[in-house]
Amino acid sequence: MKSMKYPGFLVLLLLLTGCGGGGNSAETMAPVKLTAGAALDLRSKNMVNEAAYIPSMCWTKTEDSNGVIHNPCFTCHTKSTEPNYANDHDLQLSYNFPEYARTNRWTNLFKSRTAQVGEISDSEIISYVRQNNYLNPQKGIIPASLLKNVPKGWDFNGNGVWDGYKPDAYFNFDSEGFDKNPEGAYTGWRSFAYHPFPGTSWTTNGSADDVLIRLDTAFRNNSSGEFDLTTYKVNLAIVEALIKRSDVPIAAVDEISLGVDLDKNGVLGTATKIRYDWAPLEGRNMSFVGQAGLRQAAGTIHLAAGLFPEGTEFLQSLRYVDVTDSGTVAPAARMKELRYAKKRSWLTYLDLQMAAGAVAKEKFDYPDRLEIFLGDVEQGLSNGQGWVYQGFIEDSGGDLRPQTYEETVCCMGCHSALGITTDGTFSFSRKMDAEAYQNGWYHRTQKGLKGTIEPKVEIEGAGVYQEYSFYLMYNRAGDELRENTEVYEKFFTPAGVIKTDIIKQLNDDVTVLLNPSPQRAVMLNKSYRTIVAEQTFIYGRDATVTPAANVHKQVEFSQSTKIAKSVNTLSIAGRFNASEIAANAVSTLSSTSVENTAAVVGSGMSGPDGTLYSVAKDGLIYKSSYSMKDVFFPFPDRLTLPVRTIVPLAEISSCYSCHRLSYSVPAENLSDRSMYIAPAPGGTENGALKRLTDSADADLYPQWSPDGTKIAWVSGAPGSSHIWIMNSDGSGKRQLTTATGMQGWPEWSPDGTMILYWEYSGSGKLYANRTIKVDGTSIITIAETTNILDRPVWRPDGQYVAYATESNANWDIWVAKSDGSKFWRMTTSAAMESNPLWSPDGTKIAYKVAASGAYNLTEEYFLSVENGFDSPTVYVWQGPQSIQMSGWSPDGKMIAYTAETVSGTYGKDRVSYLAAVSDVSLSGTTAVATSSAVISAATLGDRGALFSPDGKKVAFWGWDQSYRALLWIYDLSSKSVRRLTTEGFDYNPRWSPDGKQIVFESNRNGNLDIWVMPVE
Repeated sequence: MKSMKYPGFLVLLLLLTGCGGGGNSAETMAPVKLTAGAALDLRSKNMVNEAAYIPSMCWTKTEDSNGVIHNPCFTCHTKSTEPNYANDHDLQLSYNFPEYARTNRWTNLFKSRTAQVGEISDSEIISYVRQNNYLNPQKGIIPASLLKNVPKGWDFNGNGVWDGYKPDAYFNFDSEGFDKNPEGAYTGWRSFAYHPFPGTSWTTNGSADDVLIRLDTAFRNNSSGEFDLTTYKVNLAIVEALIKRSDVPIAAVDEISLGVDLDKNGVLGTATKIRYDWAPLEGRNMSFVGQAGLRQAAGTIHLAAGLFPEGTEFLQSLRYVDVTDSGTVAPAARMKELRYAKKRSWLTYLDLQMAAGAVAKEKFDYPDRLEIFLGDVEQGLSNGQGWVYQGFIEDSGGDLRPQTYEETVCCMGCHSALGITTDGTFSFSRKMDAEAYQNGWYHRTQKGLKGTIEPKVEIEGAGVYQEYSFYLMYNRAGDELRENTEVYEKFFTPAGVIKTDIIKQLNDDVTVLLNPSPQRAVMLNKSYRTIVAEQTFIYGRDATVTPAANVHKQVEFSQSTKIAKSVNTLSIAGRFNASEIAANAVSTLSSTSVENTAAVVGSGMSGPDGTLYSVAKDGLIYKSSYSMKDVFFPFPDRLTLPVRTIVPLAEISSCYSCHRLSYSVPAENLSDRSMYIAPAPGGTENGALKRLTDSADADLYPQWSPDGTKIAWVSGAPGSSHIWIMNSDGSGKRQLTTATGMQGWPEWSPDGTMILYWEYSGSGKLYANRTIKVDGTSIITIAETTNILDRPVWRPDGQYVAYATESNANWDIWVAKSDGSKFWRMTTSAAMESNPLWSPDGTKIAYKVAASGAYNLTEEYFLSVENGFDSPTVYVWQGPQSIQMSGWSPDGKMIAYTAETVSGTYGKDRVSYLAAVSDVSLSGTTAVATSSAVISAATLGDRGALFSPDGKKVAFWGWDQSYRALLWIYDLSSKSVRRLTTEGFDYNPRWSPDGKQIVFESNRNGNLDIWVMPVE
């Protein structure tokens, strides 16, 4: 191919003495090239396109030739969060442009660049993008050197000095993302990783980018006015908490030395998180640390949720896309643009609200009046909200020059009046959370996006979706202009149907979507290079090769987009339960053995219908009351954790559905993992752990007697287990049941005189529920049948027993008198009903209901038996789906359960059972769950959540990230969770009647035994 000829560019070499630079270091001396841009006069504020603040993608045709509606508009135009008062979601519905702007002046969109692109060889463009136009070989900053002797055509005020931003970042990052100059000093800039904004910002659409943040000097200094890295990191974390309005985990810091209660626990100690708690009207405030904290107290620095403090700076480099020698794509050395923003003044919520109101009034009174932005090429443009924006862009020779006034106006629409922004910015609210590499503080050169899971977007009324998948399904394209045929062909069938297999890959790795093929990257580099050569940025910067077909050249007054209803973004997050993951993770997945991983990650059943069910921010699943055509939640695979059981699963097909296992279950999932994994070394637990049993058999399912003096448990080998009793100190062990087969699930009678238990005789294929006195006499059979029986439970008065049984492939709830003299069938529906649990006052029974179907999302129904067992009242569940209740609170107002939840703990989004609690009220015929909350903490899956006797805490066991089953305690008042144990495999915690101890199963000595430990 021919080499492209670039129009008249001037190259002069000039040696400058003392060409110092920005940052905290003298610029490395080097020859300075007077570039093509230096010969340009950039001072004019005359505009070719007076509506340049309206981006080119806003002229997208939202209705295609087949009548299909596409909506890329929702990403920017949405109901806003205070103190953003734009609330511009109505712009999704119409092209509401001033009269002048109804003609599309982004004419580069309609130009064919095929011939120009064809004149540039692949090797030429690759060589071009690999040239660094920001740093010279001596690591000096090229544009800063030029600005030392500002060209006359750039000096707007004619004072001979560049009064705007002088580039001073060296893009030399340490292991915490901090930028350093060649001498090793901190420049104040810190790079952070963030989830790319949907659409144009994706690398597949032509550009790679990065963003750096820098807080004002006061935020970097301690209270003595000296630079202090810890102070700076803490202040950055406080800003992150304010912008995200959530807690932010941090490395442990001494609050006493900082003088601020960062974690808001009421004492100055060691903090491991910044607690977001800002509600000044309720007397709850937050404080910066160091010199910034002193200035905040003096009123010269301000703090508020959703706002950056004055002096905050952002620096974004927009780059070409390089193709490495190995064929992968990566950000190129060459910058297309360098974008800068600084918050120069503070506006309060009221200031911002009044400003937004004034803008709205002017648009109403003068709808055809164009916006005007104060500023110039040298000092940047104001967005009217305290920020000044400025930029550098390539000249015809590829060197960076300041943007003209009009070229900068192109940036202002997105940073001044969009509903989606946070204090006029996009990136920091999308910063990766603390569970990410280097806690999200890193540069793309340190780690790419490979392996990054999809961020989550919460849509008003529709729940949470994987953000990029939602964009693809809802917009039906990979960009606003629908010109990215590569993405379309990869993710859609010719008929326009989304490919679920590739969506699954995208859920686990965003580069499946974000990275272009090498061929596309090279093509888009060439296309943009032709715009650079022409210097026609004011006509559009979109790197199209052929004329855009899906863009209006003209629109009518308030022309409809044909979008029927606006879609509103409520929040963005990296993962479900991300803060809990970061705060409580105990190991990394990479340290896990292959054997452990294989045992835990099984082949689960397919997920529920994503059009019928939605997912909340905490990962809980709900029935959906909102639907969008061709949009669904692509449920990820689920973690099939080891199933601990004494039931012969191979003979009970319904067990497979409940445990989400494909038939037949792998052998390693059938039993306790303690048989396969060596225990951790013992002796380092907090508290006085005591081993109560030491037989060679497996000991499990311990149960306290009502007075706390004895413990019943199950002991035996597979196929032969019996009920045993001992004193609560481990003495006086004796076998209670002696029948052949298996006895399990012992339950003490309320008066402590009898044990209720379940029995299975393999030889006779008989199931039974029986009672036995604690002295081993007077066995009473309540039920005996060849039908499968579920474990039985006492009513609190000891007069009745509830259980479930299967007959003709259908499960129902039954109640029997405790002497077996009378029975009541409580349910008769075709649904599977099991796991009955009496309320503390004995007037209600909660039970699990699984409707028919391939994927049973179980619910909790409630029976009121206040009017007797013959006429119970049924209350249908309204709350999280796919749950299994494990306990009532002592006052009967709350329930504890495990819920099938979408979680990011595994490192990828997966579905697992996590511990949760809800308030429950029965009204009419509905059991309404409110205040539902996942109480898990960085676990892969939980079981057996139970309230403490005083109802203030919940104990459960869960698999941590090292694949060990451990005990956890959740405090309902503080909403905090802590690990109770750290070793072995610990299961099935049971509170002592006084709430001071927990008895549990553990293999910490190499065999499954009963252990007890104090709670505090």
